[in-house]
Amino acid sequence: MAEPAKYHARGAAARDKVLGITQRATPLPFSWAGEMRVRFSDFQVNEIGLDGNVIHLKTVGLTEEQKKAEGITGKEATDTKPTDAETKPAEEQSEKPNPPVKVIEVAPEDVKILADLAGEKFAQELVDMFREAQTADPEQPVQPTSSEPIDEKHTRGQIHQEVRRIFQSRVETTTDGSGGIVATAIRDRPRGKKRSRGGAQQRDHNRERKDNRPTAEYLHFTLYKDNRDTMDAVSQIARMIRSKPQAIGYAGTKDRRASTAQRCSIRHTQQRNLAGLNGNLWGIATGDYEYRDEGIHLGQLLGNEFVITLKNCHVVEESGETPKSVAEQLELLRSNVGSALEHMATHGWINYFGHQRFGTHHIGTHDIGKLILGDKYEEAVEALLAYDPELAAEYETAAAAAADQQDGTKKTNLEELARHHACMLFRTGKDAKKAASMMPRRFSAEVCVTRHLTRAGASSMRDFVGALTHITRGLRSMYLHAYQSHVWNHAASMRWERHGTRVVAGDLVIADDAAEPLFAGKDDDGDDIINPVDDDDSAPVRARPLTAEEAASGRYSIYDVVLPTPGYQVAYPDNDVGAFYTDFMGRPDNGSLDPRKMMRMRREFSLPGRYRKLMNRFLAPPSIEFRTYTDDKEQMHPTDLDVLKEAAEEPAAKKTKMDEGSRENGDDAAAAAEKIAAVVKFQLGRSAYATVTLRELMGDMQEE
Repeated sequence: MAEPAKYHARGAAARDKVLGITQRATPLPFSWAGEMRVRFSDFQVNEIGLDGNVIHLKTVGLTEEQKKAEGITGKEATDTKPTDAETKPAEEQSEKPNPPVKVIEVAPEDVKILADLAGEKFAQELVDMFREAQTADPEQPVQPTSSEPIDEKHTRGQIHQEVRRIFQSRVETTTDGSGGIVATAIRDRPRGKKRSRGGAQQRDHNRERKDNRPTAEYLHFTLYKDNRDTMDAVSQIARMIRSKPQAIGYAGTKDRRASTAQRCSIRHTQQRNLAGLNGNLWGIATGDYEYRDEGIHLGQLLGNEFVITLKNCHVVEESGETPKSVAEQLELLRSNVGSALEHMATHGWINYFGHQRFGTHHIGTHDIGKLILGDKYEEAVEALLAYDPELAAEYETAAAAAADQQDGTKKTNLEELARHHACMLFRTGKDAKKAASMMPRRFSAEVCVTRHLTRAGASSMRDFVGALTHITRGLRSMYLHAYQSHVWNHAASMRWERHGTRVVAGDLVIADDAAEPLFAGKDDDGDDIINPVDDDDSAPVRARPLTAEEAASGRYSIYDVVLPTPGYQVAYPDNDVGAFYTDFMGRPDNGSLDPRKMMRMRREFSLPGRYRKLMNRFLAPPSIEFRTYTDDKEQMHPTDLDVLKEAAEEPAAKKTKMDEGSRENGDDAAAAAEKIAAVVKFQLGRSAYATVTLRELMGDMQEE
């Protein structure tokens, strides 16, 4: 698999300044830099359960004891050994030919009905999938297919009905978050037992297998994934077991560009069915099955353990300074960075919201949120559809080259170019319909907006409020929460710059009678953070300002101080920090907003606000190791899957995807330049950002 682009461990100081990330609490004699995610497996995230235990994948598939309990023998019993989750197994097991089956043909007039409702491409894919489901080996999965987003609910309902009629209830359809139809073929069982729809099918299955039915309502399992988004992985698992994504519970989303492990739960499912998917799901493995009476819900985690490898590390040298050798830099790093990490473990650091909270495009998600809160809906749509003219112009050439296989343009890169091109077509008015149809589905906000605005021709092109509310709730909230985070970061920097670690009169602390937990929420924007404090719908905790006597009493420390994200249900500090909120948000470039007036006519644009601790600390002692290496593709720390493969006497080869012609022989390797890598390990609470932690440890980038 091609690796994603590498990322610098810290952004430029100019970007930090815009986002309010300007202060540091950790002394460091120099800054140093490194490259993060040269390989996605250089970034490993393991969930920490509420009991404090770090979640690791310990078994892929069923244990020997579980296999015996399920009555699995022979080939079935050997199908769940660890496999490399980076690629689907290429080898296919040879089976005896299936007996002839009667194939149900789809009438041409029915194909036309489907094409008129959902497009010719989806109609043909449905027919092909149905034919494959009837003729393929019953043990081999048939991949689901999906349509382009369909805005009209009535049309989607017609499609569901026609699919049931045409395919005689042997194809199940659901609607995904973008409005697309997802179709899954229902296979006949080898024993001829009829499947029914949805959860009923699974419950019937349990009743039919009274000897090994689930012993509790929920099946808990460990989900391991490589370079996959949590929601994407969950959706694929759900499709394969004929369930819905909502039936799978998890405590929080994990970063896509990483190797991660977390606990999940699913209702009314047998462990053997889930285990049978291993090896058929790209980048995914499941195991450690356990039946429980309760499911897993958002927020039910203590935090996450990170093991991050930074490659090509170097000391940031002052202008005009004589360059240091690798050996000199290694000594400097080993002598100084460890003490900085110890300082962080003891004293903590400012609990900033990280870069990923604000998006990767030129116009940040907080800018879009600011426009929405300011009732500037047309400008918000324009900002959401912002594009780079140069990248937009590159798309057609890149698409033609990829079609001709003249270059190695990655799908993700081509989709990025397609987004810019589609936004250009829409914003310039060249071809709004084409823009809506060609927008890559992974840009779901852009898909929702463009399709809504073009759904009824000219009459719908000015419905900007409708377009924004048509975006899924999670994505829409992301823009508003990003603005709140932007304000919070700037307020935290101002408070630290003026008062440091001193507790002062007017500082907010959580009230003693507050019953709600401080950290509750769900992660709408993913990446290195799980469950940001301000993303939940439950009532916030209550905070109160300290009196001068309380601030001077010594009963409260900087670790008790909280700051609010702007909202109508929060209190603001009763001091200069509270005044800062009013001044900062009231500036025209920050939206000319009033922090005490965050209720809007449209409920979905109203913000209650939340409290967030000013300081953050590790959950357990951290560690860091510096070492030299020569090959950027070297795996410095084994993933959970690597550990399992080694234990199964299948040593995990280095995850290199180099061509044979580029492999170094012994002499070349000896002559290769040495580089420095850092492997840092730490545990964070669910409201903390790993990238902010690394910035605190590594120092500020020099301005160019």
